[in-house]
Amino acid sequence: MDIFSKPKEKIARWLLKRKERSLQRAKTVCNFDTASTVGVIFSLEEEEAFDLTNQFLNFLVEKKIKTYALGYCPQKEIPPRIAPNSKINLFTRKDLNWYYKPNHPIVEQFMNQEFDILIDLSKHRFLPLQFVNNLSRARFKVGKESNNGRNYDLMISIGEDQGLAYLIEQIKYYVSRINKKQ
Repeated sequence: MDIFSKPKEKIARWLLKRKERSLQRAKTVCNFDTASTVGVIFSLEEEEAFDLTNQFLNFLVEKKIKTYALGYCPQKEIPPRIAPNSKINLFTRKDLNWYYKPNHPIVEQFMNQEFDILIDLSKHRFLPLQFVNNLSRARFKVGKESNNGRNYDLMISIGEDQGLAYLIEQIKYYVSRINKKQ
């Protein structure tokens, strides 16, 4: 970590809060039965994140939901073991500006889409993913509960020792049951 990272992070958070104020989105509670589009964001910090995200995307496709996924790789290069995938777009640390905001056309396009549900599968706080989540125009946002300033409409509480597979399991459970018509 360099000596400039803390001030840059402070500036980034301030800019993010400013941009959030001007964001207007239509909030609507959705479940997997009522959603037609779902955006999924995740980080490649864990080894199995890519595979688990792919499995989750397959679950959504089986439900006839149009899915889009955006992954953040905290390294400068995408690891060679990750095969290119038409369902998942990835961006790296190289694609960030000096205050950690993603500066890539795919990310801008993703943030401007009005998903019925945006699901954040990242377990830890990454500023680039906070930019994507907080500035997304999604109608309903779901993610892991934290006190890190994440903006979700539905927060899933899991223990620190629980992994990504457990988080996905809980998201499936709660989003399937929320706002269910009898």
